[in-house]
Amino acid sequence: PPAMQPPAMQPPAMQPPQAPAAAAGPPQALTVSGCQHATIGSIVHGDFVMHSQNHGKPVYKKNTQVKGFDVMMYFWDERDGPVFCGWWFGPQVGGDQVWAFHPDKAMSPPSRGWKVPCNGPVDPNFLVGATGQGAPAQAAPPAMPALPPAAQPQQQQ
Repeated sequence: PPAMQPPAMQPPAMQPPQAPAAAAGPPQALTVSGCQHATIGSIVHGDFVMHSQNHGKPVYKKNTQVKGFDVMMYFWDERDGPVFCGWWFGPQVGGDQVWAFHPDKAMSPPSRGWKVPCNGPVDPNFLVGATGQGAPAQAAPPAMPALPPAAQPQQQQ
């Protein structure tokens, strides 16, 4: 019986994934862009997908390696002290090498306010956004113009 319920719910699940993704939990994929630090920017820029969990929050892994290293975005709790609590970028979860840091404790990585490098100032250009939502200006116009043309031919007929 439980196996039969999900197939019956597949069509409705295809329509609401946008709302639950934002409301029910962290995004499945993120895009990182904009960074004043050229070296770190070249490492962290790109698309990340949810990979696993650490300390009760999602771990994201970049789609491609950089110089043979994975690029991970993960949360670390207060077990090593409050100064270490927050979101990190590094080649491995909990490793000594890190590239960027944000002290936020939210369920998903914050979009702005990252320190790059991790012990440096906040980089106002550094942006973490849900993939597909990182450029809402690009995503919204194609959907909106598609609706009026579809409505106009119906009115003409």
